[in-house]
Amino acid sequence: MKKTEKNNRIVWIIGVVLLWYVLIFSTIEFFVFNKWTIETVGLGGLSDGMLFIIEMYLSTIIGFLGIIVYTAVTKRNRFVLRSFLPGHANNSFGMLLKGLLVGFVMNFGCIICALVHGDIKLYLEFAVSQIPLLLFALVCVFIQSTTEELWCRGFMYERINVHYPLWVAIVVNGLFFAGMHVFNEGASFLPIFDIAICGLSFSLAKWYTGSIWFPMGIHTAWNFTQNFLFGLPNSGLVSECSVFTLDAANARTNLIYSASFGVEGAIPAVVADLILGLACLILAAKNGRLKELTMKREDL
Repeated sequence: MKKTEKNNRIVWIIGVVLLWYVLIFSTIEFFVFNKWTIETVGLGGLSDGMLFIIEMYLSTIIGFLGIIVYTAVTKRNRFVLRSFLPGHANNSFGMLLKGLLVGFVMNFGCIICALVHGDIKLYLEFAVSQIPLLLFALVCVFIQSTTEELWCRGFMYERINVHYPLWVAIVVNGLFFAGMHVFNEGASFLPIFDIAICGLSFSLAKWYTGSIWFPMGIHTAWNFTQNFLFGLPNSGLVSECSVFTLDAANARTNLIYSASFGVEGAIPAVVADLILGLACLILAAKNGRLKELTMKREDL
């Protein structure tokens, strides 16, 4: 009984994510997908854009496969694995596409604010030959974004909600999600605050829609739009290939845009994430579902 109780404490659940995802899988990713290893196995002729995609996005496939294997081999976590699968609750390609659309609109709106305010200048440098690389980037961004969602809005959210009210699961994984970005290039109070709001809103989106595929879509579209369509920093990471190119030397940092962190380090992103979260709460209130936030998983 004591062992079971220990395994369901919030500290224990966070520890599992820190151990496996943040420490073990991230370490494997670093050693397997770094530039030196890639060149050693004979892939040194890859373009800078391809190397960037592999190192920063494809590498997360270790964490992606890790969460699938971990939840499959540990009996008490198999219900978490089932929550990832198509056909569970509202998991569907239609829900994924809705998420992709919402994510694009949210990020594009933030970029428009920065453009209108004069904080950034973009130049179109698209060539048809880029299409295969951009499609590969989209797949890899999906892997990276989905990996974060499966660990935070999947494992952590579901496991905490077993023995704690849903609002606790939402708050804890939202704050943890922000904490994962504190060491990113250009991180400061406003960017981390926004990412915390983002984590909370993505959790509310999962709860309201009943599908983790919806925030997976939002997350993917957000990252791909800013990093590979418009060439802006993605949480501090600057892409080596994109449809538009940013005039980085003349980018300005203020409350509308962060030259080092991108649109995620400014007020428009906070507003966009707040709108998403509040929309979920308002729609849930109209359906009489707010009481679900005080319930444990077994009571929902």
